[in-house]
Amino acid sequence: MPWLLLFWLVTFLLQCALLGCCMYQLIQLSDLECDFINPHDAARNINWVVLPEYACQAALTALLLFTGRWAYGALHLLLLGYHVRQYLRRQHFADVTEIFRQVGPRKKHEIGKLVFYLATFIIAIYKLIEVIVLAFLTPSGRKAAAKVLRDAAAAMQRRI
Repeated sequence: MPWLLLFWLVTFLLQCALLGCCMYQLIQLSDLECDFINPHDAARNINWVVLPEYACQAALTALLLFTGRWAYGALHLLLLGYHVRQYLRRQHFADVTEIFRQVGPRKKHEIGKLVFYLATFIIAIYKLIEVIVLAFLTPSGRKAAAKVLRDAAAAMQRRI
């Protein structure tokens, strides 16, 4: 059970990182569209998070597939395939000279990825909470929870 908890915690953290990268790129594109940021800075900021996002996606997909989470891993494998295609076609980076023409299509792609990441983020939260609740339903989990609560109550009493 502790390994399962660790697995879903790592999955949750990787999902948070992916969601953050996607939202950051979307914010940069929106700022560029509203002329709050110049094209050079926007392209630099977007390009700064592209490869870490791809690495996180690859790590999460590998983790899911190697642990036998086939359905959840297959979902991420589809997006990883899209990322690999973008990388091989050299369309993963934002070009400073072309970024104004890329804003519309790139925003649509980022919104699509955001919807995907939100859906899989909800699944990760659900599974993490499920594992935590099931861990406390076992007799050893109840004892551990009771000890944690007693220690917390004792610490609060010492502060008062």
